[in-house]
Amino acid sequence: MNDFNEFSRPTLARLQERLAALAPPHCFLELDANGLATLEQMPGLVLVFFAEDPLKLPEAWDLAVILADALKSLPEPVAVALVPPGAGAAQAGRWGVTLRPSLVALRAGGYLASLEGMMDWSEFSQRLRQVLAAPVSRPPGIGIPVNPAPHP
Repeated sequence: MNDFNEFSRPTLARLQERLAALAPPHCFLELDANGLATLEQMPGLVLVFFAEDPLKLPEAWDLAVILADALKSLPEPVAVALVPPGAGAAQAGRWGVTLRPSLVALRAGGYLASLEGMMDWSEFSQRLRQVLAAPVSRPPGIGIPVNPAPHP
């Protein structure tokens, strides 16, 4: 008999609950497409979590699990802002995000870097620390080469 039932499946609601249970000093924000604009006015560190429904993309649940554990070892508080599926596609492109799930790191509204896709805990923890220690920089483009038009 299979112990995996409907109530143990990692749904988007359970992902939201898991992130909402982050221990202080970390906090959780749930955003819609309009709420993304407010992130650039937030002080401190913010991780923007571009999620997908874990029923469709189980890596979203996996990332939430390792993120909650990795935050425990950080030296400063981090706000985690969840952008649900379908919201924020334009903003994701603005920050060069092409995969889901992804995290975009901001400090005082300035872009630091992004972590895309799933990786094992030790690699994720190491990369998260590097990303959060990075200086504010220009977000990457979305990968479309720009060729100037020839002059007549």
